[in-house]
Amino acid sequence: MTKNLSPHDRFTRSLMTNPKVAEEFFKANLPAHIQKAIDFSSINLQKESFIDDNLKLQIADLLYSVKFNGQPGFLYLLLEHASKPDPLLPFRMLKYMVAIMDHHLKTTKDNKLPFVYPLVLYTGEKPFTYSMDLFDLFPSEEKEFAKETLTSPYHLIDLTQASDEELKKYLYFGTMALTLKHIHDLDILPFFRSILEALKELENQGEESYIYTIITYMAGVGETQKQEDFFQAVKKLEFVNEEKIMSTLVEYLKPELLKRASEQARVQALEEGREEGWQKARIEMAKALLLKGIDMNIIASTTKLPKEEIKKLLS
Repeated sequence: MTKNLSPHDRFTRSLMTNPKVAEEFFKANLPAHIQKAIDFSSINLQKESFIDDNLKLQIADLLYSVKFNGQPGFLYLLLEHASKPDPLLPFRMLKYMVAIMDHHLKTTKDNKLPFVYPLVLYTGEKPFTYSMDLFDLFPSEEKEFAKETLTSPYHLIDLTQASDEELKKYLYFGTMALTLKHIHDLDILPFFRSILEALKELENQGEESYIYTIITYMAGVGETQKQEDFFQAVKKLEFVNEEKIMSTLVEYLKPELLKRASEQARVQALEEGREEGWQKARIEMAKALLLKGIDMNIIASTTKLPKEEIKKLLS
């Protein structure tokens, strides 16, 4: 691979693999406070295979493991010999650093990020005149936003800690958030009844698609032993078409049901023959749809089972 590099990169890499050259280079170029944290005797050049393939580093990129205050970390050196300086170099460095951290986590199974200190040795013909400040790559109007966002804890919205009263202040976001918060209730029916007024308000505003999405999600994922009561509550919404709800629900459930049916069919086909296996899988799908209160005509259309056969599953 080294033969594909420029002679400048081959020359620099060759000498930077010498521990004495590397140590002197870092002592000459690292900030004083970083040097104080480093155990220079721990500097160790890593093999190319240490870097994850997704990092896409060239051989002229050198990675040294090192101890920072006794903890594992890395010194990353990019050898930049380009005919034209790259204004996006700070962003490239950020991607390399994240990839190094990611590889470290995968190989060590640790949950602590290693500190990576990056350096660029630029040996181009023209002076490098672009900023190496990542935040200078953002538009000037958003620079402070970017700096604040990328150097502060990330914004977490924890619905488990949000009160229903607070969420109910917001009709659109609030109804979605409340549904996500309560979808794991042991019985979804009481919650559904509690948001009927909000759904009626959405109904008055012509948000039919929004309401169908809410109902389909709750019917498909939520749990209740009172399926009939659930659909009776749904009917309190004036515009709701029960057949459309059922059809939409089948479409919502179909990928998971087909996945389960396909897997079951594969197993049973091996044991009993392909046709018998698929027949049993269709029956299992029909049972699952019946438990969700789906109309028999829709089940027959989805599973291709005769209605008489589906009726037998009810007994």
